Amino acid sequence: MSELFTQWLPHAGAALVVASVATVITRRFIVHRSAQGMIFGAVFLACLIPLPAFSLTHYIRVLTGDLSITGLIILALAAYQSIRSSKSRPDYTQLMPPALVLVVVSVVLYPTALGLTYFDLYAYGYYPIILGPILFVLFASAVWFGLTLSAALLAMGFLAFALGILESDNLWDYLIDPVVAAYAFYMVIKNRHQLTNFRVTQHPVEVMLTVTIATFLLFAIYLAKFNHDAFRYEFVIEDGFIEWCTVLVLFSAMLVCFKRFLALRRVRSKLFLSVTMLLTLLCLFGAGEEISWGQRLFELETPDYLKGKNAQGELGIHNLVVEINGEQVKLNKLIFGTGLALALLIYLFVATPLYRKNATVRSFFNAIAAPMPRNYHIAGYLLIVATVELLIDSSKRGEMTEFAGSIMFALNVIYPYNRDIFDPKKTL
Repeated sequence: MSELFTQWLPHAGAALVVASVATVITRRFIVHRSAQGMIFGAVFLACLIPLPAFSLTHYIRVLTGDLSITGLIILALAAYQSIRSSKSRPDYTQLMPPALVLVVVSVVLYPTALGLTYFDLYAYGYYPIILGPILFVLFASAVWFGLTLSAALLAMGFLAFALGILESDNLWDYLIDPVVAAYAFYMVIKNRHQLTNFRVTQHPVEVMLTVTIATFLLFAIYLAKFNHDAFRYEFVIEDGFIEWCTVLVLFSAMLVCFKRFLALRRVRSKLFLSVTMLLTLLCLFGAGEEISWGQRLFELETPDYLKGKNAQGELGIHNLVVEINGEQVKLNKLIFGTGLALALLIYLFVATPLYRKNATVRSFFNAIAAPMPRNYHIAGYLLIVATVELLIDSSKRGEMTEFAGSIMFALNVIYPYNRDIFDPKKTL
């Protein structure tokens, strides 16, 4: 059955492209929907009629490439909507969310596939050890927010990949193609007025990032148990998705803190602003340390005086080794491990309860611009540490602590319990 789909679907996709274009053209001259439908059907079938050598779709495929599962469904729905709609301008509202996602993905994916960037995101599709969890996050989020079409597109694309319905063995080719990407650009530009009300609000961000943490931790547990080599050498590798995601999350938190500093510089005390700037620099430090300050990205050499003192022979402070009482101790373990864990426990179980119960303590922490955690932040920190330490059996499990912990930290900083203290319109 899959072989039949493999042979037939690419030709059906090519015929669908031509029939859709024909419908767009004839719509300008023919008002009757039944006539438009007949033209669409006639053009579609005409493209599939075998010629002496090949059908017309064979030559169309050379120009357009093969449609993805997403492309087949979206073009078919768009054509159906165009023919069935009684309005002069069909309502494509349901197509806008997936179209917007396709635009964003194509802008990021295709330059990397052409070798124009440091990353090759297209390569992730051959063995979707990273792309798989990402798709599940998007699928779960789409289901949560009632985006039925988007969820269906993701599910059908992944199912088709699992069954090998198309000729390609790359998951990306089931999710996106140049034709549907171009159509998505057209849709977004034509209906750009619908984007004016688009806002990145707190609830969707919290849901998606929480689902991201849960999904990747569960996947890490599975890989560490059943395919440790994949976990160690593909999932948590240096300069891989997990590491760069940690960097981007910390950088985003840094931007938020810096924006607060600028917005509050005339309405808050020097102490408040100093702590806000300190948190900005700490986020920058964490992001820079995570990628050794771009050493591998820019092919920088490690200075000689650091090679012998850094456990990994790289730029950066957290991997430095110091001697204490005749023993070699990593700063990473001493400060960023034990020290950070102790600070987190005090922050969650001493400072937070006092903040919520004692007015004096609350005034103090508000005055020093301390973003206090919500209940789900506290639960998140504890679950992340417990999950990683108890369920992921690998010496590289610390990468997952950094990944999940940085996301929860960013949520804590961006959406704190005392978010009002960062509102310029309100006084402390």
